Amino acid sequence: MTDETLADYAKRVQRCFGCFVAYYIKDMYLGEDASFFCEHCKDNSMFHFEDFSKLVDVSKLRESTEDHHH
Repeated sequence: MTDETLADYAKRVQRCFGCFVAYYIKDMYLGEDASFFCEHCKDNSMFHFEDFSKLVDVSKLRESTEDHHH
């Protein structure tokens, strides 16, 4: 369930705070202030999805409930 839930979460779409282009969260970087940036707008202080997803409490994601909507 955890891997599947995290995979669903990674498919969420978020706009980059730098260029405002929409990307899947799995392709983005997380900044200090919890804003997401794309590959082109990131800096060296940000974490890629692969890194910050290891720290996500999957039980808090809406994808972990059976009645979530897409």
